[in-house]
Amino acid sequence: MTSRLNKIIRDLSKKNPTLVGDIVNSATTRKVKIDSPQLSFLFGGGIPIGRMIRFRGPESSGKSIISCYCAAQLQKKLPAFLGAPEKSVIVYVDFERTFEAKFASQVGVDTGQGSFVHLLPDDIETASDTLAEMIKTNEVACVIFDSDAAAPTRAMFVDPSGKSNFGSGAKALAEMLKKVNILCANYNTTLFWISQERVSMDAYAKLPTVTGGEAPKFYSSVVNRVTKTDVIKEGNETAGISIRVRNYKNKAGVPFRDANMNLYYNGGFRPDEEYIDFLASFGIVKQKGAYFYVEGEDKGLQGRVRLQEWLDSHPEEYERMKGRVDEMLVSENIFDEKKEMVSEGVNIGTLKSYDVIDEEIGDDILEEN
Repeated sequence: MTSRLNKIIRDLSKKNPTLVGDIVNSATTRKVKIDSPQLSFLFGGGIPIGRMIRFRGPESSGKSIISCYCAAQLQKKLPAFLGAPEKSVIVYVDFERTFEAKFASQVGVDTGQGSFVHLLPDDIETASDTLAEMIKTNEVACVIFDSDAAAPTRAMFVDPSGKSNFGSGAKALAEMLKKVNILCANYNTTLFWISQERVSMDAYAKLPTVTGGEAPKFYSSVVNRVTKTDVIKEGNETAGISIRVRNYKNKAGVPFRDANMNLYYNGGFRPDEEYIDFLASFGIVKQKGAYFYVEGEDKGLQGRVRLQEWLDSHPEEYERMKGRVDEMLVSENIFDEKKEMVSEGVNIGTLKSYDVIDEEIGDDILEEN
């Protein structure tokens, strides 16, 4: 590089510090480690900072609560990660008007004044302008946009019912994302975007369509589909639901991974349950039938409950095991390591990888219906 070009770059950097990126930071995705090993595996080691993450799926499948859980992890861990104590505010854009602070607090969200903004815009344009100003303060850790299906444009909100407005919502969202996407990257703010799946109006369509137009798909660095797979019963009462989060696009890590989680109505997610799956999958704890064998112990532990009791009573050993799991989840060669485990007879049932995208989504929806 010539001295003349160097001078131009230095001058540009003085006028606009974000114009010329530092290749170490601007072209390298930074991720925040999270408590859930299933989601850590899904994202490829942690939640990417400053990116757009889309959760799509049918109604009542768990999209909002998973977004809240991820937001809570950033709220708790991002200030120390970036060395910015003020970077802990969550902005919840509630177009659906369905946010419940009680449920959000169960997955770790701090909804106290100064830590949480419950934004209630009437239209997309207002949301776009407001978010831009908030993000520029550099205090917003993440934004949850819930949801594009419920977001009207300003014209739609004031015009009489029944007036044609084809494509106006998608156009407004596209214009919003052009601006907000850049601001999120510049200010290390992660955007969680929620999209509903609806029945397609095309008479020949076999599959539901996703709301929000085409722009959310293109601007998203990570696209996940969330579905409810089962109901958790405790006696005769419904205690929660089992959720599957399947990845179809990941520009910040390894794509096409699967996460299976249990959401309890009283308590939220339980990472300890997830760690047991990975301890057995990675061979850190040997499993033979219903028995688990911990290194150094003569007798096997029957069932997951007994194993969890042993882990809780040996906190130092448990933390060491979880550290080994976390190291493997961050590894880009995790599937090569899995092949070695298979040759050793290790159970890897909870770890999956998918090689197709649109066809897989279609097969999922057809199977559910």
